Amino acid sequence: MLVDRGKHLGDSWYLVHGATIHCYYLVCPDTVERHTAWDIAHATSRDLETWTLHGVVVERGAPGAWDEGCLATGSVIRTSDRYLMAYSALKDSVDVATGLAVSDDLMEWQRLGDGPATKAGRPYAMNRSGTDRPPPNWRDPFLRYDGPDLVQLIAASRSDRPEDASGTVGVVRQDEAGIWQREPPLEVEAVARELECPQVRHIDGKWFLIFSAFPALFSDEIRGRYGRQLRLGTYTMVGESPHGPFRFEQPEPIVPADHPDQLYAGQVLNVGGRVYLVGTVWRDDAPDYLNTPIPLERIGNRLEVAS
Repeated sequence: MLVDRGKHLGDSWYLVHGATIHCYYLVCPDTVERHTAWDIAHATSRDLETWTLHGVVVERGAPGAWDEGCLATGSVIRTSDRYLMAYSALKDSVDVATGLAVSDDLMEWQRLGDGPATKAGRPYAMNRSGTDRPPPNWRDPFLRYDGPDLVQLIAASRSDRPEDASGTVGVVRQDEAGIWQREPPLEVEAVARELECPQVRHIDGKWFLIFSAFPALFSDEIRGRYGRQLRLGTYTMVGESPHGPFRFEQPEPIVPADHPDQLYAGQVLNVGGRVYLVGTVWRDDAPDYLNTPIPLERIGNRLEVAS
């Protein structure tokens, strides 16, 4: 597992490059409150168990910058000539956007441009009432290729659904000029007000939307239907294509309640042909950690911990 002594750990994301796994994760001193002062740190491993820490690689912006407040979840992808990182940032816990950084070697990163790459806007909801979450739900970008096009999948909200079931996966596509254009969301079943850390993965012949949530984020209907099956954790929906429709057929987290690592913001990654789940385990009486990888297997329309 990965521990960064003296630090709180937040969400993480990964890129497998040859025999090396690169982990990027949110970090702040354990003397401040979690979720208020995240920077992005970097670590590497060859086995997902023993990690070499490389320190902070993307810091919060300078005072007055669009990303001065607190950084948040992102992803990394290889483009034709370099590596691209998309990340979230919050200013005053209200103004939420995604930005970009670039690297030639996965070790040194520079911001791309002076402002955000994407912000919430039509066709996505801009305001939410009755919640202590940031008014625009627009964060946790996941980079992937859709054919030849680079897209960001983003935790977003729909304005044409009830507030408590408005969570969706936004799509932003990069055009030939490098500008990101908002498109309609993926077809996702209405189950929650937020689908945090969304990822779309093709696993053993099925498409899965992986996301994280806790019980209060689910709609009244879903909580009434599934009750105690809903816990803090990482969930899945299953689909027939990378665009959906994605169906909520597994109303409990991937990791069972009796597993020692009750993780959040889980990321699915493929190492050596096997699929693993890694996420953050928060502790008040000991350092936070990123769990030892949990092997997964597909059973029908479900992703489960491998037996």
